[in-house]
Amino acid sequence: MTGIDFIDTIVVRTVDKGTRIVKERVKSQNWAGAEFKKFEKQRRKLAGDVGLASSKGTRTIHLSKFAETKIPSLKGLAMSTGRGTGIRKI
Repeated sequence: MTGIDFIDTIVVRTVDKGTRIVKERVKSQNWAGAEFKKFEKQRRKLAGDVGLASSKGTRTIHLSKFAETKIPSLKGLAMSTGRGTGIRKI
């Protein structure tokens, strides 16, 4: 069995209602995990202490008061296999 290195893969996509074709390399995905947390923290730092409207616009919450969430460890959790009849530890 061989693996595919998706970082070096070239993706072809159409743009502008299919009238133009763009060839580009696949970019690293940054939408979950520890890297996303780091990216999110940098974005909040750039935004400063912005106030966000909540509760139908009657309340304001500042970014500095938002709690940071932690990524839970999956070590030792059980995962069901098959049709839910088997269990494996991660």
